[in-house]
Amino acid sequence: MKLTNLFRSILKYRKTNLSLLLVITYAIIAVLYVFDHEYYKFNLPKKDEQPEFNELLETAWTDLQTITASFHPYTSRDNDKVHDYLLSRVQEITKNASFASISDDYDSKRSILFQQQDVFNASSGISRVIYFESSNILVKLEGKNPDQEGLLLSAHFDSVPTGHGATDDGMGVTSLLANLEYHVRHKPDRTLIFNFNNNEEFGLLGASAYFDHPWSSLTKYVINLEGTGAGGKAVLFRTSDTSTAKIYQQSVRANPFGNSIYQQGFYSGYVRSETDYKVYEQNGMRGWDIAFYKPRNLYHTMKDSIQYTSKASLWHMLHTSLQLSSYVVSNSLDTEDQTPACYFDFIGQKFFVMSSKTLFYWNFIFLLISPIVVIGLYLISRDRMTWKSYSWLSWMRFPLSLLLGIVTENIFSNVVKRINPLTFSRNYFWPLSVFFTEVLLANYIVINFLNRFSPCNDMKSLTINELFIILWVTLLFTSKALYSSGYKYTGLYPLSVLFILTTAAAILRLLGSALRPKARKGHDREFMDRHSGYSSHSQIGIEEENHENTQEFQNQSVSLEDEQTSTQEDNVSTTLSRGPLHVNDDQDTDSEPPQPDERAPLLKGSSHINELSNTMEASSKPNYIDYAWIIQFLVIVPISSFILFSSVDAIMDALNQTVQEGTKATFDIIKFGMMGSILIALPILPFFYKVNYMTILLTVLIFLISTSKTLLEPPFTNNNPLKVRFSQNINLSHGDGANVHVLGREGDFLKPMLEDLPSIKHSFTPINCNTVGNGMELCTYDGMKPNLLSSNWKTDISDMLKIHVLHDSRNSTNRSPYEPIVAELLLEVKENRACTLSFNSKSQKKSPVREVTVYQSRSSTLLHTNTSKTIKSSSGIDQLQLHKLDFDQESYRIGVQWFPKILTEDNMEDDNLDTKDELFVSISCYWGEYDSDSVVNGTAVRKIPAFDELLNYAPPAFSFTNEQKGLVIVEDAVSL
Repeated sequence: MKLTNLFRSILKYRKTNLSLLLVITYAIIAVLYVFDHEYYKFNLPKKDEQPEFNELLETAWTDLQTITASFHPYTSRDNDKVHDYLLSRVQEITKNASFASISDDYDSKRSILFQQQDVFNASSGISRVIYFESSNILVKLEGKNPDQEGLLLSAHFDSVPTGHGATDDGMGVTSLLANLEYHVRHKPDRTLIFNFNNNEEFGLLGASAYFDHPWSSLTKYVINLEGTGAGGKAVLFRTSDTSTAKIYQQSVRANPFGNSIYQQGFYSGYVRSETDYKVYEQNGMRGWDIAFYKPRNLYHTMKDSIQYTSKASLWHMLHTSLQLSSYVVSNSLDTEDQTPACYFDFIGQKFFVMSSKTLFYWNFIFLLISPIVVIGLYLISRDRMTWKSYSWLSWMRFPLSLLLGIVTENIFSNVVKRINPLTFSRNYFWPLSVFFTEVLLANYIVINFLNRFSPCNDMKSLTINELFIILWVTLLFTSKALYSSGYKYTGLYPLSVLFILTTAAAILRLLGSALRPKARKGHDREFMDRHSGYSSHSQIGIEEENHENTQEFQNQSVSLEDEQTSTQEDNVSTTLSRGPLHVNDDQDTDSEPPQPDERAPLLKGSSHINELSNTMEASSKPNYIDYAWIIQFLVIVPISSFILFSSVDAIMDALNQTVQEGTKATFDIIKFGMMGSILIALPILPFFYKVNYMTILLTVLIFLISTSKTLLEPPFTNNNPLKVRFSQNINLSHGDGANVHVLGREGDFLKPMLEDLPSIKHSFTPINCNTVGNGMELCTYDGMKPNLLSSNWKTDISDMLKIHVLHDSRNSTNRSPYEPIVAELLLEVKENRACTLSFNSKSQKKSPVREVTVYQSRSSTLLHTNTSKTIKSSSGIDQLQLHKLDFDQESYRIGVQWFPKILTEDNMEDDNLDTKDELFVSISCYWGEYDSDSVVNGTAVRKIPAFDELLNYAPPAFSFTNEQKGLVIVEDAVSL
């Protein structure tokens, strides 16, 4: 019997039991979280068990070391060295494979001229034309069944001027080499094409050039490998549809990692980067975008190097792509379902996929059925007189507590914005913890405070019912948004999970109430109300009240004082009143007046005992002990808490450092933190008001620690630096001053750092810092001049860019006023691979340029060139971007045709005939090499000493990246 009582005591709805279960649940979630983030590090291929995989990994790591030895943007000579290394590697791998073919765009002099919207800014209205000379390396493995639709594997080998490109995208490239080696050994069924492409960083141009290649018609599916930050695990960022998500599910059995929340981030524009996958998708291909995604403050900086990544990260991408590619090329594919997919992994062990359209239908079904079931059970309970009504004050408690939590979150968020707005960049856990504990404490304080004045029996069940109503309304609006977006809101599935589990818990309580024996009117009903405390409990564990209380008296061995102490410890209550005894035991009620221990009623005389006995004998009704709370807890809390926490963590982990990119991003992150903390708290709010004082003290301690960490810790450290963008601009129209631009987040960060530079202090150089919008600050100063060219004499900056007008028909007397105007420009640019021409007219609102021609030549004699590419646009051309490979070709020859104002606008008058139809052309040319020397008059000098100075003297809490395509931009303009 003692064992039975112990078991019953453990299962009773008591503060200690609830608190212990809550702590255990959160401890398990924490363990799963750590396991999820660390397991991949211990899952490398074993030399003895997986010799082929181990060999592929070691070779890929060596390839990565070689590729990342130097900075290799498209605008550098080291870019060609990486190209040559990759070409030699693919030749070595495929030399004995008769079914393998290699195509080198550099050797075939492949170039494209095409119109392109700004791929990094979808809202941009600038009409751009791109000229690009490609050096992609393509490898084709002819499949055993070449009639099947082929698979493309793609990664880019260029870096940015300030990054070694270990994760962006060296790991993708070396994973492609490993895949190539594997599939050469195991001939694929489908044709497999590898695209080692160039110049992704400044326009996704290598992927665009692929569609100019005849092999592009052979592929229908694509696996794109990409990266930002410094490694970690490679996530399935996005996939085309439910069919491709299921292919990933079926193929990637080891360490799957993906979440459609990231996919919605792309759809909604919160992820501000882009990958080659966008180009492939726009050209009708279906597939998978797999990428490293954090940390963004190391993305495109010098810490994107092999020192800051690991073999474990490389293996995760390599193995994921290998599993996926092997499956795709060896199996028939079911690709019927082309609706967007909702998907997520469970701690890297299991991958779940559902069509977002199917999710919408299930949401609709639950939205329709759940109210019917709940209302039906409620009516049955009312009819059987087993339902207890609640006062309006009881109904208001949970909404008021939630409202107070939201208000305190808003107050704290405003404090954060004023004191330490960039704290999320360092660690998002602390502010998220503050928001979370604020919601919990608000819930505890409001409900228990009101319970002191007006006790509410069964607050737990009432809160679950209210949470059901709130989530029903929320799911209604999110389902509408899902439908309106064309099912692209693929990150809303956690709300569906929470709603379903909450509905199950609410129905469980109502079902128990509906199945109870029908109550009799009069004394029996009064007895039920007074002895059970509430009659809406689901009842599990029935026993006779006489027997239970008799047994409790027999087992009672503590004094009155001990019982009272135990009361405070477990917060259980038994209320004794005159007349029939009101049993207000902890298992039967949620009201908490300070009363003696539940283990034995506090009886102040035998008359009370006799009164209790007489009352119980007068009724044959059983007393029902509430053990169902455990089921409700296990239904609502563990699963939904883990899914919600994982989802919020996924968002914050990917986006928290975007606070460095402007005030809008900061606002978004704070908003996500507030909403996310509420979602994480919702599953435990029906129970939290009843936790014991130790749990409350722990919650308050976490709140205080988190608040101090959030407000007082500096947002940037050596390991979590502030990312700053650099460029040195030389505008030849204003002289040859080398103006340094340093762009970063607004605040007291940039100017103090710049004022400590030796060149600034020694020359008393003024620094001008101005807000440029969206919370960003631009600081400028005159820096040391760059040394971009090697020569035997001192070179002048003006030698870097010269503009020659070869032909201009605007003022020709032979041209009709209605005839388009044509002109030719010759740009002399040394040691250069990239320039941009911008067209504008003072007399016309839009660019009047309708046609541009790029004359191609590998020789220096351009005037006799007869090879050209021309593109026309009826809507006008605002910008022409030029990308060429040959450093020895020191000129661009450009033809421009534009319409006179008389053809484009109604107002044909012009005050100044000399400037009528004048076209202004601004030219910007970019140089991206800095980590090398130039030899001037026999002396080695650094190419960009102003940038070297920043790297040498800036505090380690700063990291630097390029602001534009190059680190040095030389600008000039001409009027045609």
